[in-house]
Order: sequence, then C-alpha cells, then structure tokens
Amino acid sequence: MGIPSSQSGRSHNELDFAQRRRPLRVVSAVILLSVALITSGTALFVNQLVFHGSGIGPGLSLGLATLVIQAVIIWLVARGSQVGRALVLVFLVLATLPLGMVSRLMAEGSIVSAGYTVVGFLLKAIAAVLLFTGDSRRWFAVPRSAAK
Repeated sequence: MGIPSSQSGRSHNELDFAQRRRPLRVVSAVILLSVALITSGTALFVNQLVFHGSGIGPGLSLGLATLVIQAVIIWLVARGSQVGRALVLVFLVLATLPLGMVSRLMAEGSIVSAGYTVVGFLLKAIAAVLLFTGDSRRWFAVPRSAAK
C-alpha cells in the first residue's frame, strides 16, 4: 500500500497508475477495434434491412449481443483491463471461423460480404498484436502494490 494522498484519499501508487499515459499502441488498438465494431454493425444492419437476414451473419439477436460484447471489450481494453485484452484474443479466434467461406462468397459475387469479413478479421488481428507487444505489455502489467 502506498501513502495516502492528501488531495484524493488515494495512495500515491494508485495515483501513479491512474495518471500513466495510455501508450499509442493501446490507443491505436482501441481505434482499430472500434472500426471493427462499426464494420460488424454495418454488416449486420445491411444484412438485416437490405437482405432481410438472408445473407451471411449470425442473425439479429446474436449479432446485437455480439456487438454489445465487443463494445464492452473495447471499454475494458481502454481502461487497461487484462480481461479485456484476453477477450480480444477470444474474439480474434472467433473471427477466424467465417474466413473459411470467403472464397465461396467471392465465387458467388458477394465481394462486399467477403470484404467486410476479411477487414473485420484484419482489424482485430492488428489490434491484438498491438495490445500484446511493445509498451502495451508494460501498461497492462499489474502494479506491484496492487498485486499484494
């Protein structure tokens, strides 16, 4: 435990952790994950409204639930949560599942569907690399005082 600060009642260690600047890698990853979320939301919207749910996709209920979960993951990552960072990997693995149908989509002329599938995966993959490399690793590390 650190010494309490006279201004906020929080310890100096807690203030140091709270005041650390978010690394550019983390900021970039949050932006990429947000763009992936917008891409997924747009794809869901188009599939449901334009194609009445007949295109590829998880369906409206599961699609909306997935969007909410992704938004929570982005929020957790932005706050420096190890759980959020781990969940990015889970969603990256899940994003590999539809990659198998990209060639079929291309052959059937569904270039846009194939494109947003690949783009969503690439955005999540690049974000995951950014979150687990460089100064991101140190930023997500648990402070020594909080580990006790």
